[in-house]
Amino acid sequence: MKTRREQIVELLSKNEKMTLQELADFTKTSVKTIAMDLDSVRKTIKYDNKRIEVNPASCVACGYVFLGRGRISDPHKCPECHSERINAQKFRIVSI
Repeated sequence: MKTRREQIVELLSKNEKMTLQELADFTKTSVKTIAMDLDSVRKTIKYDNKRIEVNPASCVACGYVFLGRGRISDPHKCPECHSERINAQKFRIVSI
């Protein structure tokens, strides 16, 4: 049986872009745990010449894109219009 982090690497390596919530649902754990696991996975996969590619979150109301955000967790509110309707960021693993 694979560990949760191994499952995450396998899922994201299949060129499927997944949100934190989708990963949490698949592994039956919390979003917070997945965010911590992704941070660890990011450090581990760099030795295999891979990296986590992030499609940034965006605001549904005004279209603001959260570029250059270093955090793995999803934003809660748009800094432009203060809407809480945010499209979650998506992750996948790609070779360098």
